[in-house]
Amino acid sequence: MAIDPKIASLVGFAAKSGNLLLGTYAVERGIKEKRAKMVLTAEDLSPKRLNILKLWCSDMDIPLVSAGSKEDYGELLKKPPLGLMAITDEHMALGISRARETNGGCVNAGITSV
Repeated sequence: MAIDPKIASLVGFAAKSGNLLLGTYAVERGIKEKRAKMVLTAEDLSPKRLNILKLWCSDMDIPLVSAGSKEDYGELLKKPPLGLMAITDEHMALGISRARETNGGCVNAGITSV
């Protein structure tokens, strides 16, 4: 699995605690309703979808993180391949940001490098 184990455990915890939005429609609704605190995309997400998400997240000041593949996300959550999810808990989003920083990724208040 290409997802950092710390990030994977936080995503799993978010799923179990009901703080994870899965799929395009749920994530888009979470962004528009300002519930999403961080958006996670698979690295193999379509460029068109990724560009749209970058704009929305930038406008709403939501961090956007790209890590792993659709298959990695699906395997992590024991679901079919999944390209998009959002964390709705601020503390879990902060934990993922810190995990990315310790692994050399830079997470800003806006958009991370994807």
